[in-house]
Formats: sequence, C-alpha cells, structure tokens
Amino acid sequence: MNDYLRGQLAPLLPTVSTVEGILALLSILWLVSAPSPNQAGSVPPTPPSDRRWWWWSGGVLVALLLGRLAYLASGRIELSQDEAYQWIWSKHLALSYYSKPPLIAYTQFLGTWLWGDTEFGVRFFAPVIAAVLGFMVFWFCAREFNARLGFALILITTATPLLAGGANLMTIDPLSVLFWTAAMLAGWRAVQPGGAARHWAWVGLWMGLGFLSKYTALFQWLCWAVFFALWPPARRHLRRPGPYLALLVNLLLALPVLVWNSHHGWVTVTHLNGRADFGDALHFTSRFLVEFAGSEFGLLNPVFFVGTVWAALAFWRVTPRDPRAVYCFSMGAPLVLAYLFQSLHARVLQNWIAPAVVPLFMLMVLFWDSRRQERWVRQWFRVGLGIGFLVLIVMSETGLIGWVTGHELPVNLDPLHRLQGWREVARTAGEARRELLKEGKPVFILCPEYGFTGEITFYLDAARAAVGPGRQPVVYVQQTGQPESQFDLWPEYRYRERVGDNAIVIERLERPRHETDPPPAPPPPPASLRGEFRRVESLGVFSASYRGHKIWWFQMFACRDQLPAGPEARPSP
Repeated sequence: MNDYLRGQLAPLLPTVSTVEGILALLSILWLVSAPSPNQAGSVPPTPPSDRRWWWWSGGVLVALLLGRLAYLASGRIELSQDEAYQWIWSKHLALSYYSKPPLIAYTQFLGTWLWGDTEFGVRFFAPVIAAVLGFMVFWFCAREFNARLGFALILITTATPLLAGGANLMTIDPLSVLFWTAAMLAGWRAVQPGGAARHWAWVGLWMGLGFLSKYTALFQWLCWAVFFALWPPARRHLRRPGPYLALLVNLLLALPVLVWNSHHGWVTVTHLNGRADFGDALHFTSRFLVEFAGSEFGLLNPVFFVGTVWAALAFWRVTPRDPRAVYCFSMGAPLVLAYLFQSLHARVLQNWIAPAVVPLFMLMVLFWDSRRQERWVRQWFRVGLGIGFLVLIVMSETGLIGWVTGHELPVNLDPLHRLQGWREVARTAGEARRELLKEGKPVFILCPEYGFTGEITFYLDAARAAVGPGRQPVVYVQQTGQPESQFDLWPEYRYRERVGDNAIVIERLERPRHETDPPPAPPPPPASLRGEFRRVESLGVFSASYRGHKIWWFQMFACRDQLPAGPEARPSP
C-alpha cells in the first residue's frame, strides 16, 4: 500500500515538500528575527522599499532551484564516494555514525523515500537547501542592510565554486552551512537589547541541528566568545539565562551522538583525533598553508576571496565600528583562523571552512557597499561574477572546453572525473561476479576503501537490492582489524565469516594522467589475499571511461574458497 501511495503521490510530494519547507523556515525565521529596537550604536537598517530587488531575488532563486533539479535529473554526474557511502547509512538509520553525525543519513532517507534509490533521490535536498539558504540570507540582508545588497549576495554565493558545488552534491556541508547560518541570523535577534530567552532557544536549536550535521558546528561557540569579547554592549546577555539556555538546547540535541559513541567505544573521537593530528607533536611547515590558501583562493572565487580578506582587515579602521560588521566577522573569521593555524602542521580540506563563507561574504558586501560609487569597485564586482559564472558552467559541463578550444581537458585536471566512471566499474565487477557464480558457490565483491564500496553497491543492481539490516551484502570493504569506516561496525559486513565463499577483489591502480597513458602492468596479488583465500587468480587490468577517455584503472582478482580467520588458516600451495 505504501509503495502504491508513493507512486501516486511522487509527482506532487517533492513540490509540496519544497514549497512548504521554504515557507515554514521563512516563517520561523520571521518570528525569531522580527524587527526590534537596534542595539545601541548600531546603524538603523534600511527598509526594503525597492520591491524590484525582492522580485529579482525571488526569480533568481526559483530559477536556480529548477535549473539545479533539472541538471541532477539529467544524470550527467554520478554520485561522489561520500554520497554513495552515506546513502548506505540511510538504509541503516541510527543515532550517529563512525565519522559523521546522523542528519545526512536522515536527509538522504527522505530524498530516496520520495524519489527512490536514484542519483536524483540522493541529491534532491541539495538544491532545495541552497534555495532555502538563499531566501534566508536575502531576507536578513534586506531587513538589516538593504534589499539591493541581499540580491548582490545571492549573485556572489552563486558565483562561488565552493558554495555552488554544495548546491548539487548532497554531503554534510549543505546541512552544516544551512544551520550555521540559521543560528547566526537568529543570534542577531537574540543579542539585541530586547533579546529574550526564547530567541536564544532558537539559537540553540539551530546550533544543535548544525552539530547533528557536522562537528564543525562546535566552532560556532568560539565565534560567540569572540563576538562577546569584541562587542561589549552584547555582554549584558551573559548575565541573563539566554546564552546558557542555548547551550543547554545544543547539548540536548547532541545527546544522540554522545549515547551512540558511548556504546561504540567513542570511535568518532578517535577518528577525529587522527583526522586533525591532535595526538602528534606539532611540526610546522608552509606546505599545507600554501595548499590551503591556494585552494581557497580558487574555490571562493579569486575576486571575492581578495575582497573578503580586504574587508576583514580594513573594517577595523572604520569608526564608529558597525556592530553588524563585528557580528559577521565574529561568525566567520574564528573558524577560518582556526583551520589556518591547523594548516601550519597538517592538511586541511577546502570544504572545512564552508560555514564561515556566508557571514564573511556578508561582511564583504557591507564593507564595499560604502565604496560602491567608485567605478573600479563596480567593475571588479562584475569581473568576479563573470569569473564565477564561467567556472560554474565549466564545472557543470567540462566537455564545453573541448567544444570551444578543440582540446579536451586532461583527465587529471577534469573536476568531474571523480563523479564519473563508477557505473562502468560496477558493471565490470558485476560481470566478473556472474562468471564466478557459475562455479556454484556464493560470490561477494571486496573493495579497497569505503567510498569504492559505496559506489559499487549503489551502481550494481544486485548489491543495491541487498542493502539494509538483516540482509547479506554483496559488496564489502577490506578490513584491517581496526575500525576505519562505518562498515567495520555493522555485523553483516564481516565478510571474514563467509568461510568457503568465493570473491571478486578489486584493487585501485594509479589513475591515468593523459589519454595516451598505457595501462599499468598488473601487480601480483597482495599477500593479504593469499593468506585469506585458497586460490587467487588475477583477472587483469580494467579501465573505466568518461566521454571515451579512460579515467580509472583497476585490477580484479578471482579469489576462491575463503579460509577461516585466524593463525591456523593457511592457503594451499
């Protein structure tokens, strides 16, 4: 009956969900952030008298939402490894997971409930979240700055590759940015002289949901500490129950993650400690700093990157200091500076600062608006938009480079190469498995890493149908004895218990850099395989292609008769 209703309502549910979700969140934000007397010393907000910007902003956001949904529905890009991996989480709903909080699994569960286990279903909420975020930011800017700046901020965020990518890929970052921003907008209302405990409760709610999205949300408490230090008039709230109520609400929402970890040996703490290199002695180097700054220079759009850094440094010389600028700085800069410090001794991934981008962009537009009459400022704004939209088009369809220039983009420079070829890898592995099944024994597929396992599971029909608690998986990840992914915590993924079964084992090889690169020579079977199976046979080296160009090399082995685990297990000569 449920499947029948889903089939009948599927065409309507996404539309209703999208519209109601946007209206509900805007209604909440309106209640939380209703106009109130400004903080002493602040600049009175400009009322949104020019309705043109409201119409333009609404039209752009709706067009972006529909365009992004159409792009995802076209199937031009396959799932990323994290998306496929976390899609498997959505089939095992829990209070938390090995490396991430649970909200990404719940979001993908809802998306695939509406649209089925498809790429579109997995990613449906990414453009929806981007649209909701855009409406939130415009609404706030229109009330606190002016509607023209709100529209400019929509264009800027659209022309920023880091944020544009999050509007198409359903990872933890869209959720993290959404709730960090919601907490920031609600917090501005809470720190006003008339801010009450109920306003702080909303701050705690959004921050709690942010924590359930990504652990980076804890840094927002550091941002609050910086703001109270920089803006004395706000400190009156520290003598009131509001901030402590927000902390309490945040802690209550964090309980599911804490309970789950207490039952799993605090495995997430161990994982995060290793990810951040907290346990190692500090060895300062400029290598990671240059890598981090260079990647952010490109991903944040070179023009807007420079404009933001300039604004973050220069607004301190402006007197009297605008509390809105201090607040935006405080809600973004501490996160960036924390990761900038970490990059002095360890690698920092480019997306880790994503929640800080919106508040720092708000600071940028607020600072440069006072100089908008200068011609060069307007020109560089247009240049930034031009660069961003051009990169956005290329990111969406890299084949345009070959069409325009006559020269295809090298495989190692194509930003879409990680989102292609997985369907072909799964098909090749599935064919090898079917061939081995003819010998009359069960056959499973063994992959080298969790992302690889997620991709093969999603794109191989037999494997996708076998996902879920109580089912025997078809695809597994190689295990080392120490928990390294969520697969190590699920009992059904203990493939070493399948004694006597056969397996197709996949090993990733070095990726080709150019189309003319020859296939790599097949290496001998790993010693670990020879110790786990009675017979190991190389099936050769295979490739996966995109647009006729090879983008992946991988080797497969046919492994027969898995041996019992333990020191007594020995392969026969």
